This record gives sequence, C-alpha cells and structure tokens, in this order.
Amino acid sequence: MKLLSATFISVAGVPDTTLSFGANVDGETARPLTVVTGPPTSGKTRLLEAILAAKDVIGPYGQPPMAHEWIRDGENAAKIQLTFRLDEDEIRFTGGIATIQRAEALFKPQGSRYEADAAFVSLLERYDHEGRFGKFDYFPANRSVVQGAGAHGLSAIEQRLARTTRDPRKYAFLPRFLVQLTHDANGRARFEAALEKLSPTVKYAGSRGDDDLICFSSNGRPKTRATELASSEADAVIVAATNALIGHERSVVFVDRPELYQGEAGAPAFLSALQGLAAELQLIVATSSPAILASVDPSCVIHLQGPGAG
Repeated sequence: MKLLSATFISVAGVPDTTLSFGANVDGETARPLTVVTGPPTSGKTRLLEAILAAKDVIGPYGQPPMAHEWIRDGENAAKIQLTFRLDEDEIRFTGGIATIQRAEALFKPQGSRYEADAAFVSLLERYDHEGRFGKFDYFPANRSVVQGAGAHGLSAIEQRLARTTRDPRKYAFLPRFLVQLTHDANGRARFEAALEKLSPTVKYAGSRGDDDLICFSSNGRPKTRATELASSEADAVIVAATNALIGHERSVVFVDRPELYQGEAGAPAFLSALQGLAAELQLIVATSSPAILASVDPSCVIHLQGPGAG
C-alpha cells in the first residue's frame, strides 16, 4: 500500500490543500521519498500527524484520535481524504477491490467517522511484524532512548498500539529487544545491518555477559549502554531496533526532523540510510534542513506556505 495524495479541509494547523505523493503525471505511482518543508509554524509536523490521525479514524491500530482537536477554530467539522494504491497481494487480500482506493476521515465535535470500502478498512487496520505486511509507522521529533520507563512488550499486538503515536514511551521496548537479541540470530543480523547503514560510529557488539544492555561499541571504545551513546548514535539505535523488530518492508513511514540529532553535515546521509532500510518503503519526512533540501530531487519536495502548527 502506498499513499498517493491527501486533501485537507478545515483541519486545525494545516492549510486547506491537496498534496500529491505521486511520482508521475497521473499520480498513480507513489514517490519513494517525499520531503515536506516550509517556514516555522507552516504546519510540517501537523501535516504528518494529520495524515496519521486520518488513518487511525479509517483503520486504527489503537484508539482513534480526539476528533475536536483536528477541527479548525470557527469551523463545525474537518475532513481529510486519503488516496492509496494497492499492490497485487493487497488486492487479493481484500477480495479484488480496485487498485486505487479513496477514503475519508470526518471530524466533528461529537466524534469522528469514516467513508471507505469495508474491505479496504480491514487492510488498513491489519498489523503484523511479517515483512510481507505493510504498515504505518511514525518517528516523532521527541524520539529518544527512554530511561526509567517500564519495558514494553515486543509482540505485534503490543507494538501496534504505539506505531502512529508521538508518545516517546513507544521506544521503551528497547531493553527487552536487546535482551532478546542474545538468542535471536536473525533479529541480531537485521539490527546490525540497519544500524550499520544509519551510523558510521556505533556498532552492536553483543552482550558484555553480565548485562545484556551493555552491548554497544562507539568508535572502538569499550562496550556501553544505549543511554550513554551520543545523541546521533542513540537515534540510529532507535530506528534500527524498530526496523528490525517490526519490519518496514512495503510500509509508509513518517519521520519528523530526520536531521534532529545528526546535524547538517550528517543529515543527508541519515536520510539516505532511512530510505535504504527496507524494500518498497515509502518515506515521508518533515524538515527545514538546508542540507537535506539540497541533497534531494526538487520534484519530491512539498513546500508549505501558510501558518500552521509545526
């Protein structure tokens, strides 16, 4: 499943607009990368989260969003229409529905509702950690290695609840994940491969023995914990662990400020690494980074102008 376009009407913090994520003139093939940019308060972050809110009205992973939070002041309702392209496996799963699917999320003070094909809804809310199942995921700008939080479970039923949220506790699964790697060779290989792409300095070196969380080597120094790594390295660990655990193949992944911990010098390489994490990945990022904007094809950039919330 790939996102082809999104239309926003009366959405708080987002200008009324229709945005294309398509790669060609007819817009029926998705770009692998879309970069959303604009001045401060233009609505970059809000736009990403509005798309995710619409998805969680139409086909939720967890609790649907609070409808009133998405209605612009002075308006009685808001609407987001999303257009998707399905692949052959997804068409078979849904019993042969059309390749192009349009779905609407409607927000009113009393609550939200959707208009969409029922079979498509079952596809949109499907979630599993197998690579053959595409999914939605979001790396918000408040992502960090969580300290002192209760460990989250690793199963699909536990992980799906957090995927589209901006709750930083969604990464509290990391300690349990690192312990599991000590007896999961395939998981370790996926994690090591992703981390190598994302960071030139930090490596997964395996458990120290007495503590499975002391397992990272930075620039050849003695093993240490994720919480003691540089911010750029910890960010790479978060993304690599999530990728290894849930599988981003055939997925739509949103990243707010990929340059956040990388700095201008490292931002383009980090974005390139994100693109290479999985096959058939659609990546949509929000950024103001001059280095990223200079490194990508201008045709994949969406410029926001109006005042918003992001």
